[in-house]
Amino acid sequence: MKIRNILNMVVLLLLFAGYSLTFLVPKFYGKTDAYVGVFVFAMLFILLLANVNPLERIKKLEVDLLLLATILLLCGINIILVKSGKGAFFVLADFVLAFYLAGKLVIKKKQVLLLSGAYFALLFVWLLFVYPKMFAEYGFYGYNTNTAATFTIYTLLCAFLFVQGMREKYAIAGFFAVLLIVKGVQLAMYHRARGAFIMLGVFLLLYYVIPSKWWLRKGVFRAVYILETLGSLVFVAGYTLLGTKGVNFSIPFFYKELFSGREEIWKEFFLLFLEKPITGIGTNVQISSFFEFNVHNAMYNILVVYGLFVFILTLVLIYMRLEKMRDRAQNDRVSYCALCILTAVFFESFFDVDLLWVDYALNLLVILMVVNHEQNKVSG
Repeated sequence: MKIRNILNMVVLLLLFAGYSLTFLVPKFYGKTDAYVGVFVFAMLFILLLANVNPLERIKKLEVDLLLLATILLLCGINIILVKSGKGAFFVLADFVLAFYLAGKLVIKKKQVLLLSGAYFALLFVWLLFVYPKMFAEYGFYGYNTNTAATFTIYTLLCAFLFVQGMREKYAIAGFFAVLLIVKGVQLAMYHRARGAFIMLGVFLLLYYVIPSKWWLRKGVFRAVYILETLGSLVFVAGYTLLGTKGVNFSIPFFYKELFSGREEIWKEFFLLFLEKPITGIGTNVQISSFFEFNVHNAMYNILVVYGLFVFILTLVLIYMRLEKMRDRAQNDRVSYCALCILTAVFFESFFDVDLLWVDYALNLLVILMVVNHEQNKVSG
């Protein structure tokens, strides 16, 4: 048990080092971006072997492990059939592995504080030293403005777990919570980043405004996770349809139009998907509506790239995990905070693929582990 816990922390800290270097050092990102999916997969696979006995669980016909294996197998087959870029396999594999491990890799409260404290330290370094240098002038950026804002808010929310954990002993931590929120709002507005602003806004709404006893009720909670997954596809359809009607207006405070091209991207991907609904289209496709292959919606990305059956099975795995997270979040404030962050990222991914992006895979894994931290009995 002790060796396993040490191995878990070593792997998690290696992932954290990669995450930090990716955004703090642009040259590191440029040289490693093509391999990050494979690296994350290798780290997650080590965690899988260290915390789960796959052969034993297969013999016992464990449903979620068989589901995981089926998703990975179908994903691999579809990618080969459509001659997709091989990196697409690792994008989905890292995502589903994180959700599978959510119920298997259980960390202690001290480990929660260690990991979230590392995010807090990273945010401190980013905001005080790196960020001013990269964004000293509005006309020059070390990164895409949306990427910078999303990284800041996502890291800030992970750091918020540390503040929440410390609030259980030190009331002064509440002051730092206010500082994080104010700074997050200011930066999201400065970068005119709608997605990052939505991520932060949904988190604040769930954590501070909507009573947890209400939205964690079984019926309401199920409606929320159906909305954040299948509802994402309904949003794509509605947005695309409305965008074809010629209606448009500027979004207040963001100086951007509501319809700025996503409707054309999503329409083009839908037409391509209709040609290969079972296998998906893969990623080795050139689209005319955008300069790169980017679906700009996480759930739509899974459906379009990997096909209908992979999408359905992935939804089943997500729902299985979320059902068990609800009970855990009802009994622990830090777990509840992590669940609010997870829900916020799902809704932010109506507009982008950050839920799936392998550079953020560690964030997803940490959030999922924090929801399930320190359980007496590991739920499968």
